[in-house]
Amino acid sequence: METVVSAVGVKKSFVLDSIRLDILKGVDFAVRPGELAGVVGASGAGKSTLLHVLGGLDHPTSGTVTVNGQDVFRLGDDKRSLFRCKNIGFIFQFHHLLPEFTAVENVLIPAMIAKSAPKEAREKAERLLESVGLKDRLNHRPGKLSGGEQQRVAIVRALMNDPAVLMADEPTGNLDEKTADEVFGLLRELVKKRGIGGVMVTHNMKLAGLLDSVHELHEGRLRGGA
Repeated sequence: METVVSAVGVKKSFVLDSIRLDILKGVDFAVRPGELAGVVGASGAGKSTLLHVLGGLDHPTSGTVTVNGQDVFRLGDDKRSLFRCKNIGFIFQFHHLLPEFTAVENVLIPAMIAKSAPKEAREKAERLLESVGLKDRLNHRPGKLSGGEQQRVAIVRALMNDPAVLMADEPTGNLDEKTADEVFGLLRELVKKRGIGGVMVTHNMKLAGLLDSVHELHEGRLRGGA
């Protein structure tokens, strides 16, 4: 079956004080369109490292990563950055919204990087924000938004360039339980509705139980997937 993200034999090592640390030891992983897959594991297991490699932010020591049919690390740095901007949406635990920008201006940032037409991009940003219940918050700066509203803005920003996949690193980790459930529900709905892939790193085992597949990262390797 078609995949939007696949990793084959991915290894990642770091050298710290002359000591080699093998974080990923041969990871195989795949996500299909419309699938929201979870990665769980103990703190320090390398979950964020794996997500950064899958998203083209960090080079693997060896192995291949393919997103939307493109071998990501065969691209040069500039081309990979542009590819990432157009094909991969990132959502983090902390929303990383620019405080001096309004909600709609924050959402527009990926479109600006991709050099989209300004008028059409703004109209699209407004539509996306309205679609997640933020019609009355378009011109509010982050400091005037609740935590859940800020994360909704971050999700919409990740969708701005119609990516093939969303990479979410603890997207509910900084939210109360009710808001976390709402944000997770929105993420799952968007992945299904748009037919894109989703990879979610989480410590929340309640939410993990609602994912389409769950993979545990343990001692540098993934296990599970059911």
